[in-house]
Order: sequence, then structure tokens, then C-alpha cells
Amino acid sequence: MKRYDILLFDADNTLFDFSRCEYEAFRETARQGGFSFSYSLYERYSRINDGLWKRLEKKEITLDFLKAERFRLLLLSMGEPEGDETAERAAFLRDVYMDSLAGQAVLIPGAMELCRELAGEYELYIVTNGISKIQRSRFAKSGLEPYFRGMFVSEEIGVQKPEKAYFDAVFSALGNPEKSRVLMIGDSLTSDADGAIGYGLDFCRFNPGGLPDEGRALTYTVKKLSEVKDILGGTTS
Repeated sequence: MKRYDILLFDADNTLFDFSRCEYEAFRETARQGGFSFSYSLYERYSRINDGLWKRLEKKEITLDFLKAERFRLLLLSMGEPEGDETAERAAFLRDVYMDSLAGQAVLIPGAMELCRELAGEYELYIVTNGISKIQRSRFAKSGLEPYFRGMFVSEEIGVQKPEKAYFDAVFSALGNPEKSRVLMIGDSLTSDADGAIGYGLDFCRFNPGGLPDEGRALTYTVKKLSEVKDILGGTTS
């Protein structure tokens, strides 16, 4: 008998190659925004963006604020002055970026094959923080949609991983299955691991770079998505 029959997959940097998607979306934003693209500028944007997402996880800011603020801070770092004109330009860049990112659906190697193989035997769901318009568009374009029974986006739920209320909403929609039946797979320690472990779920970290676990009690770790099948095969008796 299988130990798990419900699998919750994080989206970005677990199934989707978000780093590449973000890079391409930012490059298009620079083109339409009329400023020169460089990798160093993209790295600066990424640092600003990551910092704001961490503040969002701590409930210090809202998602709507984050969407434009990351570009306002970027413009200020490029020497543009404080004021309404910079804020308006940041709002324009926000819209361009969101539209571009919504069209980016590059998958992690092995993601399509894994989901195709698992879908016949397990219930698959996506559990993701992020912006609904972007996540649902990318999901639809990816080719993964036939293999998943649902998608739970933090913006739609009103709270995000790792909050208990996010997982309460997911489990309520699933009919409140026993937690022992559910395995979550994700890459992030703060949103995925902390959320799953705090909720009492087994957790598999996708960690291709071999990054430290920072003291988390992870159930499993894989470096390739194909290794998830080995874990699931090891749970049968």
C-alpha cells in the first residue's frame, strides 16, 4: 500500500525554471522600458525583488505594493529622482514585466516526464506563492495542466506559504485528507519546508545545488526531479 497518494508541488524553481523565466521577462521589460539591459542590472533587480518577497513573507508589505515597488527601487538605484514621475514609470514597468513573465513557461529538466508518469497513480496539485495572472498563465502554457487536479495560488487564497492558513485552505479544498497521505515537494526552506513541516507534512526538498538545510528536519532531499519517483517507490509495501 502506498504511503502517499496526494502530491503537492511548488511551482517556481521546482517545476518551472523561474530563474530563466524571470531573466527573460526582465530583459523584455528593459527593452520596452527604454533602458539598457545588463546582467549586473538584472542581479540588482533580483536582490531588490528577493528582499521584498522576504518582507512579504513576514507580512511587512502587501503583494500589490511589491509589484511596483521593486521597479521604483530599481529606478532610484539607477539615479532617477523620487517623485510621481518615477512612480508612474515603475507602474508601467510593473505591467510590462507581469505580461512578459506570464508568457514564460520554461520547465526544469525532467518536470514534464515526472508529472506525466505520476499523474496516473497520484493526485497532483500545485501550491504556489505569487500573482494569480502570472502563475495561471504560465501553467496553461507549460503543458503540465492535464496532469494536475488543481492549483492553489496565494494571491487567490489571501495568505501565502508558509502560513498555516494557506495550508488550511488547501486541505479544506481537498476534503481534509489525513496528513500522512500527503507529500509536499519544493525548493524553498522558508516558504515550502517551513510551511510543510510546520503543518505536519512530510517534505521533499528539490535541491540541485546541494545548498545547506539550515537545521530543517527534511524528510527527503533530491537533486534531480527523477529521484522523486525513487522516493515514492520506496514508500510502497
